[in-house]
Amino acid sequence: MPDLAEWRSLVTREPVAFLVDIDGTLVDYAATPQLAPLEATTTEVLTELAATGAHVVIVSGRPLESVASLVPLVPGATWVAEHGAWRRLGATWEGPQRTNPELDDLAETLSLLARAPGARFERKSLSVCFHWRMVTEPARTVLVEAAEVACEQWLDTNADNELLFGQDSIEVRPRHVHKGSIVRTIRDRIPGVRIIALGHDVTAGDMFRELVPGDAAITIGGSCARTSMAATLADPPAVRAFLSWATNQRAGRITVAPPLGPAVTTCLVPGQRALVVLSNRMPEPSVSRRREVGGLVAALEPALAERSAIWLGWSGHDREVPGAPVIDALARPTRAAFDLQPELRARYYSGFCNRALWPLFHQFPGRVRYTDDDWTAYVEANQIFARHAAALTTIDGTIWIHDYHLLLVARELRALGHRGPIGLFLHVPFPPRDMLETLPWRGEIISALLELDLIGVHAKRWQENLLSSVVASGAATLDGCRLVRPERSTEVGVYPIGIDPTPFREVIEDSPDVEGLRVALGDRKLVLGVDRLDYSKGVPERLLAFECLLERCPDWRRRISFIQISVPSRAEIPEYAEIRARVESLVGRINGRFGEADWVPVRYLYRSFSHQVLAQLYRLADVALVTPLRDGMNLVAKEFVVSQDPTRPGVLVLSQFAGAAEQLSAALLTNPYHPNGLAADLDIALRMPAEERIARHRLLSAAIERGGDASAWATAFLDRLESVVAEEATCDRRKLTSRG
Repeated sequence: MPDLAEWRSLVTREPVAFLVDIDGTLVDYAATPQLAPLEATTTEVLTELAATGAHVVIVSGRPLESVASLVPLVPGATWVAEHGAWRRLGATWEGPQRTNPELDDLAETLSLLARAPGARFERKSLSVCFHWRMVTEPARTVLVEAAEVACEQWLDTNADNELLFGQDSIEVRPRHVHKGSIVRTIRDRIPGVRIIALGHDVTAGDMFRELVPGDAAITIGGSCARTSMAATLADPPAVRAFLSWATNQRAGRITVAPPLGPAVTTCLVPGQRALVVLSNRMPEPSVSRRREVGGLVAALEPALAERSAIWLGWSGHDREVPGAPVIDALARPTRAAFDLQPELRARYYSGFCNRALWPLFHQFPGRVRYTDDDWTAYVEANQIFARHAAALTTIDGTIWIHDYHLLLVARELRALGHRGPIGLFLHVPFPPRDMLETLPWRGEIISALLELDLIGVHAKRWQENLLSSVVASGAATLDGCRLVRPERSTEVGVYPIGIDPTPFREVIEDSPDVEGLRVALGDRKLVLGVDRLDYSKGVPERLLAFECLLERCPDWRRRISFIQISVPSRAEIPEYAEIRARVESLVGRINGRFGEADWVPVRYLYRSFSHQVLAQLYRLADVALVTPLRDGMNLVAKEFVVSQDPTRPGVLVLSQFAGAAEQLSAALLTNPYHPNGLAADLDIALRMPAEERIARHRLLSAAIERGGDASAWATAFLDRLESVVAEEATCDRRKLTSRG
């Protein structure tokens, strides 16, 4: 933290602007703005500060009407409402000429939820906000999850908006509306200004991201942000004391030192982390602790929480002028998130990652799109990740990169002088040689991969594809599972990821929805599918197979029900909107052909579910259809197995093209490209006798137990990364000795 002399120099310089949030900063959080008024002592301090010539800017997410009522209390201040949508820079308010009508449907849903006792809904000019501070359990958990689901489903078709998690609230707003925009406005209007920003929650982080060297961020109540200067204040009284001290300093009066505390942890100091983990996207701070189905977040988070690691990734926010990463030192593990410029993000992520690498690696050549502009953006994004990672560790620190978004980072890190261990884990399949050769820039990607010390994949077939592709390129020779060059060798290992079985085994009682489903099913058998909505998951093919079963085996009609849960994914990309439309069309066709007044063959749920509800559904299901067309691993298969009652387990029907099939060979393996064959396998699963189901389940459970959980997977990879580097160093020393 800067010393007192530095703070004194900053608060007394001209010009200087104090940007101060209201809730959580000037006043404690309360259920409504009416219960959190600005006290006279606070408004007096702000007025006195403005009278010294400092620019006082009061920045709030509150609705315009609420903030406008406060204007007379602090003469001379600039006011900002609704996260920057409305500004009072002079005598009048300036803001949007029209509201956001696209929000009407979501607003209607949230306003209905707000009828629950203690809940509250706000409709602002461009955003909607749902509050639950006064809601008590058990209604609170159910209500929060319902609100999150409603918001996420709306966002699937409105990608220009974002979801914010606040203090007992969630808000949906346009991406361009944020408190950081007022920082740019103040800087444009007041040349040479230095800014001191004070705030508490995630929306204050938008201000902090816009700060530049020479500015200062002060976080309230233990939140943490990384800026050029950082300190903490305990609570609103401490904020008043600091502002009063600043006023006295500007007036030339000597007073006691302000109650500034240091930044939360030494993680704010660059270059001190022994382990930096990189992934494209940071985990969402979900209030209800729901999870995405499968994926890196669910697997990696518990493992890294046990280590002194920092997790670096894109924040999910776009900024025209991105700043330094914002560090959340209170998270476990510590997280560092940074913004990307909108056009770069679109070409890097939506473009090269999702229209080139994803279909290429999953072997969908007809969906691959290569453009030079997307490749250029991919290179630039990888350079940004590398620079931020290098700043967080020493040149000998360990860096663990995740997935296909960041294939060039190791090359960029070596160019920056990084000498420490660098590992990469690919969570997706690696394509065979003839597929990879369609990539115009495969030489650069292979060259970058060879700057790694260890590459991990989930399955032996992906390992074989990678090794053969690199060797065929002539860039390295093969020694066992090592790719060898004179200057470095790169090991490629198989590390099947595990899961934490605890949330799926501790099924206490059914949620109301699952209990209702159990009653509705009666004696019918339940077939279950759970996936992200992605063309690689084979959901249309699965539905065609179910339709085929009903055609060929009419005795199953009215005796089975199929529930397909599709978790929203990448809705802003046209290919994903296309697959959603196809799935919904097939569901409608099947239900129209075979459904009756008291029987719906397919129930399609386009939403996420909690661990608890998923575990209940898994245990209720007689058959799980896990039939991706291609998948790096697939954790849903493992979750289904560990959720079962071992005395009456369900049957896992698993695609032979999922990485999990190598471990879970006791499942009923199937070819999802063949609807008739998949229908026949589903029929076998539904008729399978109890003895065979129990025997298969025992084998599957033993395989999962041997493989270990996510923490064991992470430990195994990191231990091997250290060993590989040590072995390489020993080999180099022997070579030098032999030459001597």
